[in-house]
Parts: sequence; C-alpha cells; structure tokens
Amino acid sequence: MMQNRNNRKSLGIEPIVAAILLIVITVVAAVLLYMWFSGYLTATTTKVSSMATPEQFQVTAASLSASNGLTAYVQNTGTVPVTIADIYILSSPNGNLLCNITIPETTINPGSTVEITARLPSTCSISQGTAYDLLFVTSSGTKYTTSVVASS
Repeated sequence: MMQNRNNRKSLGIEPIVAAILLIVITVVAAVLLYMWFSGYLTATTTKVSSMATPEQFQVTAASLSASNGLTAYVQNTGTVPVTIADIYILSSPNGNLLCNITIPETTINPGSTVEITARLPSTCSISQGTAYDLLFVTSSGTKYTTSVVASS
C-alpha cells in the first residue's frame, strides 16, 4: 500500500478548484471593469452636460436709425452669463452683411436685461423705412437675429 501512494502522480490543484478560481477571477475582473467604466461614463456625461449648457438670450426691443444709431435691449434668458461681442447689420431680404457695429463687450447675467447703444459707422448707410436684420453674436459664438425697420 505504501508503494501505491508513492507512485501516484501529484496533480497540483484539483480541476474543480482550478475552475472555481478562474470563475472567481473572471467575475472580480468584470466587476472592477464595470465599476471603472461606469465611473468614467459618469464623469464624461457630467462634463458634457456642463459644456452643453448653451447661452440663451433674446433681443426684447431694438431701434435703428442713421441719426441715433442702434439701441437694443438684450435679455439673458439662460442660466449662464452672456457676453455680447459683436453686432452686425444685414440686409433683410438676402442677409448680406452691410456693416459691423463696434461695441465694448457687454456681459449680461442670467435674468438681467441690458441696454446696448452704439453709433453706426460712417460706412454704414441705413435707409428710413427699410427692414434690416440685426445679428447679435456672443464671445462664444452664439447668435441671435432680430428684424428691425429703420427710422429717421
């Protein structure tokens, strides 16, 4: 009997124990991968949602004349500050650029309304009774267009 024991080969880990260890390692790796990936997705979607908060504003009233220039009331209807950087006058029927009105950058806080006044450049010819489009552009590129009929 003693000889039988010594002749027996050493198998190392039993096949069942090895299979269980492989399953446990696979499950642990899958759980760790899931936890890492779900954390990555949460961080990414948080960044995207904060970046996707657009600037929202509207022009509540505007007047345009060759003698008095531009007067516009711009209201921030969003949740982030809006900085108006440029205003363009476009011809109403075809949208061709007539002139750029130079203004100092004007920041409007959420819920606030700001009056913007500016003189027209000498190169900009406005005709009384003619419709024009005013294009307001923010420093981050958001645009808003409104139509106005020029007065005297």
